[in-house]
Amino acid sequence: MRSVGYWASQEQYSMQDLIKFVIEAEKGGFTSTMTSDHFHPWWNDGGFGNFTWIWLAAASERTNNMQFVTGVTSPVYRYNPAIIAQAFASLDTLYPNRISLGIGTGEAMNEVSVGFEWPSPETRLNRTIEAIQIINNLWNKGHQPLSQIPPDNEKRFNFGNTHIDKDGFLTYNGQYFRTKSAKLYTPSSHPIPLYMAASGPEAIVAAATFTDGLITTSKPNNSKDVFDKFDQAAKAVGKDPTKLEKIGKPKISYSEDYDEAFKSVNFWRASNIENVFDTSINDPRKLQEKALEEVSDEKLKKSTLIVTSVEDLIKPLEGYFNSGFTQIYLHSTSPDELDFVQQFCKKVLPHFREKT
Repeated sequence: MRSVGYWASQEQYSMQDLIKFVIEAEKGGFTSTMTSDHFHPWWNDGGFGNFTWIWLAAASERTNNMQFVTGVTSPVYRYNPAIIAQAFASLDTLYPNRISLGIGTGEAMNEVSVGFEWPSPETRLNRTIEAIQIINNLWNKGHQPLSQIPPDNEKRFNFGNTHIDKDGFLTYNGQYFRTKSAKLYTPSSHPIPLYMAASGPEAIVAAATFTDGLITTSKPNNSKDVFDKFDQAAKAVGKDPTKLEKIGKPKISYSEDYDEAFKSVNFWRASNIENVFDTSINDPRKLQEKALEEVSDEKLKKSTLIVTSVEDLIKPLEGYFNSGFTQIYLHSTSPDELDFVQQFCKKVLPHFREKT
């Protein structure tokens, strides 16, 4: 089943405006929203630093059936995995079957900014895998049995010593994280989907092994290798790849004035810095300065679907589904975001809903 959802940028808009956008999105026919979870924004000028978990509760309360997922919450340092499990279980008790968790290895602008050193990608990935094991066990989703893990994966990934006693208390001893007789006394009311953002081969295998789906910034023209690796890894642990989600996030800017549409994309210039997810730079001022020096206008244009007619989005978005994506969340950076939502819901969304 393919799904077109809305993206809420906590770095770009105020919490109040984002609530207006998702209310309008639901009114127009959107049923799901993915939202970022950051401490710092990618861009200094005009940026925001909303606390996503508070916004999730407020937005859920102000919408009727909108489903929400983070894109993504990082358990590497600033969030303890047991606290993530508690927070999202509590959200699910308030808003049953409307909350999902997207998880990833994080960025320096969020972790270094609050006092942590920025480690290697391997360390961040292993910390994330341990965190997933804790979260799944506290949610009573269990963990991938070691007997099903291919030997090569067992060597490359961290597996903590897990013990759950007869009363459901979790004691976990890993290289990076530990719990001691931990239990959620306010458990989730339903199973909470857990997805993982991944780009490198090791992370893609981890997403297939430990979660319910993959979040990727890959585009249709370069997603085949990513999905092939993901499917192979899922099959290796006895999963059916067709039951796992493949989630994309096309970036869009719409205005009848092309120059205005392109100008609005500038806010995301820093996200196009080469190897940006591995950079140790945490200061948005420095990220902005680096981006202005290194990211050309041409590269910025290639990163975003810039359109002057909202119907021109139909074909490129179809390309996502034709290449294997099951869900996409529209990351709009349009000059008039409310107008984009209204125009998309009126002229484009019905096309995809009819084919669902």
